[in-house]
Amino acid sequence: MRSMNDRQDVKTLGRLRDNLIASLQVPPWHAPAKAWLPVPFFALISVLVGFQTGLLELAPLNSEAMLWLPITLFIFPSLLEEAFFRGVLIPRNVERKGPEKTWQAIVLSSLAFVVWHPLNALTFNTAANPLFLDPAFLIIVTLLGLTCGYSYALSRSLWVPIIIHWATVTVWVLFLGGRNLVLEL
Repeated sequence: MRSMNDRQDVKTLGRLRDNLIASLQVPPWHAPAKAWLPVPFFALISVLVGFQTGLLELAPLNSEAMLWLPITLFIFPSLLEEAFFRGVLIPRNVERKGPEKTWQAIVLSSLAFVVWHPLNALTFNTAANPLFLDPAFLIIVTLLGLTCGYSYALSRSLWVPIIIHWATVTVWVLFLGGRNLVLEL
């Protein structure tokens, strides 16, 4: 016979699974226009911060990896990170709980997303250490987390933040001198 805690754990895992699966079933073109609204602001601020601090530079990648790298970057970091930081940490129907709860979920998810990067560099991917500890990079990551969280909360589609995340990382790596961490692993 299952204990009360076991039943609660199964219920929680089921809710998380259902949340993630349901959010992957909503196509990005069903997202309301306001879900995409923060993207130009995020891009503008990121470009300004990036070029001002030297994190970004016009430096197109000249490598055979240009052909397969966008696919790799779609899977990791975009799909996997968004599945966890948005699809698991933000309840799919959070907007129904009101603006305060919605923003609370977005901010907590973004905070976890930001903390993940230095933690990752310090524990798993030490080659990323200088980048993932760079304040300019962390500012951009914070903005990306907030943008993706907002777009997910409004669209209820995980594809919207996946596309935003993927486009950001792909443009950065292929055209703006971004560290190609995939090839460094």
